[in-house]
Amino acid sequence: MNSTQFLPYLFLVGALALVAVIITISLLYAKKRTRELTEVAQQIGFQFVGKNWSGPSLSSQHKTSLLQRTRGRFSNVMTGASGGLQISLFDYTYPMGKSSVTQTVAAFSQDRPLPPFALRPENVFDRIGDAVFHNDIDFDSNPEFSARYLLRSPDEVNTRRLFSPSLLTYLEQFQTKWYIEGTGSTLLIYRGGRPVSPSDMPAFLEETSGIARTFFASDTQKKPVS
Repeated sequence: MNSTQFLPYLFLVGALALVAVIITISLLYAKKRTRELTEVAQQIGFQFVGKNWSGPSLSSQHKTSLLQRTRGRFSNVMTGASGGLQISLFDYTYPMGKSSVTQTVAAFSQDRPLPPFALRPENVFDRIGDAVFHNDIDFDSNPEFSARYLLRSPDEVNTRRLFSPSLLTYLEQFQTKWYIEGTGSTLLIYRGGRPVSPSDMPAFLEETSGIARTFFASDTQKKPVS
């Protein structure tokens, strides 16, 4: 067998070696992240439960949230409570095409159900889609909010009730592109496709807690429409 005939085997060996290196690096990174997040959980007074968790309580009636639309897995879960809210912080990984997406999610729960909704930054494709299907909930009182965010819900009446003028103005102030979803008594907050570094986790908890308290306070201002 001459050198030319060996080339395909050399490429195969090289590709396998590269895959092995990538997998090894990924495993080492995952172990390092878990170790650091375990320490962060202790610092913020949370319990680190790792992967032994089935997820937050979600409404089965309205499959609005990311956790219900995708088949993902939880990792680096830590749980705690603050200001009357039950809180879970976790990494959530789900498949997208031939790859996967991992992001850190904050889940806040209390005993009052929210209307089902999904809020995220709006892009040009969303605007084109809304021009055809008219499935974005807009607010004439807050055109800046409506220009920046895509808001969808199967319960538009109660979602409009929840998104009061004060809540809309509050959300307009953020430069961070938050994804916020209501499902049952749980509010999910995350940055699309972005895991939070262990060093930034306390700040992530503080900021998302402020958002959650504002949402739940807005929800108590008026009775839901049946």
